[in-house]
Amino acid sequence: MTTPRSALCAVSAALLAAGLAAAPAAAAPAQPAPDSAKLAAGTEQLPPTDGRRGYLVGQGEDVPALIGVTNKGDAPVDGVVVHIRILNDLDFTKTYENCWYGVDSNQESAWCEFDVELAPGASLAALGAGISTKPDARPENISSIIHFWRSKEYVDRLGGIQKLADDWAGQGTSAVRGTGGPLTLAAPSAPLVGLEPPNPLGFVGVVLKTAPTPTPTATPTATPTATPTATPTGTPTDVPPASPGAPGDDDGQGGGLPVTGARTATVAAVGALLLLLGGAAYLIARRRRTRFVA
Repeated sequence: MTTPRSALCAVSAALLAAGLAAAPAAAAPAQPAPDSAKLAAGTEQLPPTDGRRGYLVGQGEDVPALIGVTNKGDAPVDGVVVHIRILNDLDFTKTYENCWYGVDSNQESAWCEFDVELAPGASLAALGAGISTKPDARPENISSIIHFWRSKEYVDRLGGIQKLADDWAGQGTSAVRGTGGPLTLAAPSAPLVGLEPPNPLGFVGVVLKTAPTPTPTATPTATPTATPTATPTGTPTDVPPASPGAPGDDDGQGGGLPVTGARTATVAAVGALLLLLGGAAYLIARRRRTRFVA
């Protein structure tokens, strides 16, 4: 048996289902069409190779990086935008009026717009972009400069560079417009090189110069002096010089040994006595001979 209450509930459910079926589904946000421009990021070539050039800079120095773009499409591009990102010990120390800047933690970004026409196959580049190393920069905190190129028409469809710069700024902060003159583009002196296949994303390497390690030199362990360095262990005493000796029987030619000491006196006395005795004997013998002759 159907009660009035149950019948009412059934009718309500049927009406709700019909209403849901008739209601239009919520429309998903429309995604913008891809950028029709065929742009390729690039930088200076490292001769004699085809590789990208890196930049060696010291602490607190400007980075003379060439940040460029090439039109790889068949149609001219009316206006281009570059998004530049740097990290840690790289800073934007100079700002430009056609750029918007934001900071998010250890990342700084700049959105710069250029009112130029880029012909098919042509390249344009900015030099430096106001990037420097910090005065106390460390090698491990220096990395690449990241740059991404888009057509102005595509960026305008996304809301413009100020909106995009705000989106990349830190939470609770807004992008700030640069105060210097405009950052400009110019034709590079040589073809640009970048990623393969051509890509709107590019990287420019930066390396921090470090002080050269001093060459070790030999250091003498002691300073030479005229005085002996050894210290005598005993007490020094005066040693009497040796008595001069009599010459040997080789007339000083080095063959004999000198005779010295008390024995020398004894030998001399005996020799003198023998001479006296010999002389007396000679005289006596001579007398006897004279007497015999007479």
